[in-house]
Amino acid sequence: MAGGRLEAGGELVAITGDVLVHAVQLLYPEVAYAHEVDSELARTSREGLLRQVRAAGGRLATPHLSAPFQVVGS
Repeated sequence: MAGGRLEAGGELVAITGDVLVHAVQLLYPEVAYAHEVDSELARTSREGLLRQVRAAGGRLATPHLSAPFQVVGS
């Protein structure tokens, strides 16, 4: 599943797609998912996405998590 970014009115929503598949990855982005083809690339993608969204004060649209929208804390 592909992700993406939506920016409007100075706000950011990042659609995570398969970058985040478990809530624990919000706190520990280094935790791999069994079906990742390249775990190192997946980890760096998660870390980069979380860093960008946190810096922008944005939100995540997370189709694999129980709550569809997440705020990335400091």
